[in-house]
Amino acid sequence: MILTNLLPYVPGHSGFSNYVQRVMPGVSGLRLLVGADDRAICRNDDWLPEQSPKTQPLALLHQLALTQHGVDIKSALRQAGLGMNNIECIYSPYCDALLAIRGVPQVITCHDLTPLVYPNSRKAALRYNLWTPLHLKKATAVIAISRFVADQLVEFGVPASKIEVIYNGVAIEREPIAAPASSDLLILARHDRNKNVAMVVQAFGKFIQRNLQWTGRLVVVGRPGLETRHLKMIVNQLPKPERVVLLEQVTSIELVKLLRGSFALVSPSRMEGFDYPILEAKAEGLPTIVSDIPVHRELHGDTSLYYDLHNAPSSFGFALERLLCDQNLWNQLSLQGFRVAKTYSISDQQQQIHDLLNRRRRLVF
Repeated sequence: MILTNLLPYVPGHSGFSNYVQRVMPGVSGLRLLVGADDRAICRNDDWLPEQSPKTQPLALLHQLALTQHGVDIKSALRQAGLGMNNIECIYSPYCDALLAIRGVPQVITCHDLTPLVYPNSRKAALRYNLWTPLHLKKATAVIAISRFVADQLVEFGVPASKIEVIYNGVAIEREPIAAPASSDLLILARHDRNKNVAMVVQAFGKFIQRNLQWTGRLVVVGRPGLETRHLKMIVNQLPKPERVVLLEQVTSIELVKLLRGSFALVSPSRMEGFDYPILEAKAEGLPTIVSDIPVHRELHGDTSLYYDLHNAPSSFGFALERLLCDQNLWNQLSLQGFRVAKTYSISDQQQQIHDLLNRRRRLVF
C-alpha cells in the first residue's frame, strides 16, 4: 500500500494546490488528509478538503505548514484498518516527509528552493532554512521538477543519488489559437520578489509612452504579497494607470479566456523551479515573453522570446516590439510553443511518479 501525505493541502488556486489537483488522480493508494472535523483521516478516493482547519492550534500549525505535528497519524491509520507494516511507501507531493514515521521509504517533491534566495515571508525563510533540511534528509528519494531544482538540491547538500527529475505535465484540451484576439499582455504571478512583476509594469509604462498608437493593456493575475504595495504605487504613477489591471484570482474558465484572449504571456521571474504558467500558455498556443533565466532555457529552448534581466526595461520593450511588428514570429512561437506543451504530458508525469514509488517500495508481509 502506498500512502500519500496530503496533510499540508490548502484549498484554493496556489501552485502547490494546483499541482496536487493535477497529479493525484493518477497516483494510486491511500490519501492521508485533514478531515472536516480537523482530524487526520485516510481515504482511497480523490476527495480534497474544501476549507483549511478551523480549530486552534491546528489552524496555526496548518498555516505554518506544520500540520503533521497537530494530528494523530497512527490513529488515522488504525481507523482505516492499517498499521505501519501495511505501508510499502509514503509519497508526498510537498517537500514534507512524515517525520514521526520510521522504517518506511518516503518520496517527497521539491518544487524549488527559491525562498532561500527570495523569501516571501519570515515564515518561508525559517521553514526553508530550518525545517526543509530535515525533510530532505528524512526522504528516501526526492523528486525535482526540473534539472535546475535538482542542481539546487545538490548544492543544498542532498546526494545526487536521491534525486529524480520528473517534469510537470499539462493537459492539451483545445486547438491552439490561430491569431491574437487582442493586444493585451498577461502575467500570472503572485506579488513576490522573485516574480519581478513591478519591472514589467515599469517597462510597460515606458513602452506605451513611446508607442502612443498601441492600445494593449497589462493584465496581472496573482495574489497579494510583499510587493503589492510597491506594485500599486508604480501603477498609480503611470501616465495611464487604467491600462494595468490587477486581479487577485480568477476561475479556471476565466483563466482559459484570458490566455486565449491575450497577445502574449509574460513571465519576468528572477528565479523559478518550473514556472507552470508558461506551459499553460503554450498549451493554448499563446506566445510567451520570458526572462532569460536557467530554468526557462532548460524547459523552453528557442520556443519563447527572451529578454535580459540585467537590461530589463529596454530589453523587454525590444522583445515586445519584435513580437508586435512580426506576425510570422507570433505564429512561429505559437506553433512551436504548442508542440512543446504536447511533450509535457500529465499522464507521463503520473507514470514516472508511479514507477519511482514502485522502485522505492519495501517488501511487506
